[in-house]
Amino acid sequence: MTSADPELFWALLYEFTRLGLISFGGANIAEMERVLVGQRGWIDAQTLANGFALGQVMPGPNMLAVTHYGFAVGGWAGAGAATLGFYGPTALISAAVALLWRRHSAHPWVSAFRDALLPFGAGVLLAGALVLGQGSVKGWPDLLLAMVAFVLLWRTRLNAAVVVVSAAAAGALLGL
Repeated sequence: MTSADPELFWALLYEFTRLGLISFGGANIAEMERVLVGQRGWIDAQTLANGFALGQVMPGPNMLAVTHYGFAVGGWAGAGAATLGFYGPTALISAAVALLWRRHSAHPWVSAFRDALLPFGAGVLLAGALVLGQGSVKGWPDLLLAMVAFVLLWRTRLNAAVVVVSAAAAGALLGL
């Protein structure tokens, strides 16, 4: 995409706005895979997995990968469209909901609503893990490395960035 390609800019802005509005707790990586890889064909599964891993190492929100995806599709203008679309509307909605939450937090329906979202969030995260696994785990060495990283993150207090960088180094040494 160049600055003379407004159609792609608006398509990226639309898709990443939609993806941002349906992502809870960080991301809906399964829906991103369906749209960006399957439906639109803008990126491949490897680019999706690479961007997600890059986003995990970077400080800040873990979905900085959307900037990577936008850049892969449309250069700097695509990166801007993806980032603005993914974070802009949700930041405004989050601010409005935080104000409402503070005002109405004593109502029982607020607690029930929050409790109802927890299983939904777990399902979204599990679907994302399965999508990333399908695109990244191609053999026993990959599976073993993924399992070791999972156990280290689950059962220890190691910094996630240390685990990601160590897994990347181990994968490079193993030729994965």
